[in-house]
Amino acid sequence: MKRILLVAPLPLRFDLTQDQAYLKLPFSKVSSFLMPLHIATVAGLTPDDYHVDLWDESVQGLVETKPDASSYDLVGITGYTVHLPRAHEVAKYFRSLDILVAIGGPGISSAPQNHYDDFDILFLGEAELTWPQFLEDWENGNYQKKYRQVKPLDLSLTTPPDWDSVAHLKDHYLVGAVQTSRGCPFDCEFCDVSYLFGLGYRHKPVETVVEEVANLQKIGVRRIVFCDDNFYGNRSFAKELLKRLIEFNRTLEHPLAFASEATINIANSEDILQLLADANFVEIFVGIESPNKESLKETNKPQNFRSNLVQDIRKIQSYGMAVRGSLIVGFDQDEKDIFEEQFEFVQDAHLVVPSIRVLMAPPGTRLWQRMKDDGRLLKGNKEGRYYGNPGTTNLLPKNMTRTELHAGYLELIEKIYSWENFAIRIKGFISSVKNEPNVPKRKIEWDRLFQFYYFLLFSLDSKARKVVWGIIWYARKNAPFLMARVMRIIMRQYGYSSRPKLRASIQQQIDLEESGDFVLEIEQEKTLLSREFKESYEEFFPTVYGSVVDSLIDKIDIEFILMRIFKEFIVSKGEDIGALSEQDKSQLLEIAEAVVTDSNLKSDRRDDSLVTEAAEIEDPRYLRMFEQVLKAVEQELRIDKTRNKDDSMPVDIAEVYIPVVDVGIHSAIEAKH
Repeated sequence: MKRILLVAPLPLRFDLTQDQAYLKLPFSKVSSFLMPLHIATVAGLTPDDYHVDLWDESVQGLVETKPDASSYDLVGITGYTVHLPRAHEVAKYFRSLDILVAIGGPGISSAPQNHYDDFDILFLGEAELTWPQFLEDWENGNYQKKYRQVKPLDLSLTTPPDWDSVAHLKDHYLVGAVQTSRGCPFDCEFCDVSYLFGLGYRHKPVETVVEEVANLQKIGVRRIVFCDDNFYGNRSFAKELLKRLIEFNRTLEHPLAFASEATINIANSEDILQLLADANFVEIFVGIESPNKESLKETNKPQNFRSNLVQDIRKIQSYGMAVRGSLIVGFDQDEKDIFEEQFEFVQDAHLVVPSIRVLMAPPGTRLWQRMKDDGRLLKGNKEGRYYGNPGTTNLLPKNMTRTELHAGYLELIEKIYSWENFAIRIKGFISSVKNEPNVPKRKIEWDRLFQFYYFLLFSLDSKARKVVWGIIWYARKNAPFLMARVMRIIMRQYGYSSRPKLRASIQQQIDLEESGDFVLEIEQEKTLLSREFKESYEEFFPTVYGSVVDSLIDKIDIEFILMRIFKEFIVSKGEDIGALSEQDKSQLLEIAEAVVTDSNLKSDRRDDSLVTEAAEIEDPRYLRMFEQVLKAVEQELRIDKTRNKDDSMPVDIAEVYIPVVDVGIHSAIEAKH
């Protein structure tokens, strides 16, 4: 039996969202915020005839210390951009042992050209189809270098995560994790959700979600975060799921507590807010970003600039749910007064858990492209690190210097996370809650109560302790049913207020840049495809798509055929390609005809059930294909350029996996059940 080790590497960056100070309290076993959903999901996709172990470095330590680390046949690594520096170290270690190393996840999918030669196999995009196919190829000795999922996955095809390997570690995590959906109907300029998952919103069947919740509850998990980009992306789905969660909680002796992420427009749906409260949602993460309406317009956040943010935040919190609000400073429309404006906004809204950052441009996003075009993006290395320390931005601000931005940010977080200002906000939150959520009463958790009083006596200085006692008495008098939630919010505040490493890191960067001994290096590499080309591409894509649909036999491969057509065309025109002409359209159609003819000659079957009607162009899925095909083509071009290869397109796209049918995932499902 082959042995597979799936690794969640330590992140490089520490920031205000990780609450590390709370996790390191002496009374707590907890050493990580979230159970490792990413590697548990891959484990769930793996047939039972493999031995699979999970290793989460945030809980179990560096993987090199694992006694039997050299006994595996394959190591899989996944994570975000902040995990990539450590991922490279892990890969180097296992490759030195002649063990095959694969990597996937949002980090690698954002910029694969930076990591191509440092891992044996790359998984780009969602893995539900490509992971089972890779395992089959691996068994046959003919696996590919890259496995790419282009079209957004039908989430009804997912399998539940396999927690068996880490179930015994549950007490080391603050919360469990379930994903109900992928994508978001909104397209904020700085957000990489649409880049990674395409525009639109997809969700799992309600029964699948409830099953995943029940699986975590069975192993003793008490709190669950729904790891969605927008829990409210589909109103009818959210409503149905919430009703089922309420029913499920009423069957339990100890009802579960939930949290998730939603857009601010959820405040317009009082029935949904009531269902959230009755389902025992204790916290909602909301991307607020800024009280500056011009900054919200700049970043394409209409649901926010059309909203009365203060009223909407207060309304959500009036149902007993704390709003964890994401706030950003450093937009182009931000002047130096933004720091005071943000502070006054947070206090006025009684925002109990503000999460404040400087603006970052994640790779591949529209903000990243714009900053690159404007010569304001800092050059990064292949591990995803930019010049600068954790907590600092990777771009040049417009209306202030970097040191002014970072100094203003430091002053802002010192002010917002002071215990006195926190007390004003949480008392405002407590006063706003008029109705007790209809949630079954939990028995007193004496261990949690002991932990809180231990924290109160030994982790706070006398000034903070006095403030906390005042909050406790205020909650007891005005809303005693909120006591457990208030204690958790206080613990969260401690995590935000006690971040000396972050503050030191930012101050070090300020001092470095002010000294004159440090020169920021601007990313000089041009954007491969101009804005003019992308506008023409959007106009020409339906014609090419229709031509391919009409003549391609094996339509299940259509997205890869389209990739090949547009890549061949771009390579033939050169890097300076701009707006397309009618003559270019004719050339595109000629290339399409040749590529389709080649594909049809290689096809040894005709399955009428796979026929795609030209009318599918009107389907919303077509729009996502338009975006995802262009993203994939750009990435392939960057990979070729990085590797100094000839830019001509291989005849059969040899290094990219083309799905045949959804056989791989169905085989995995059958094997697991």
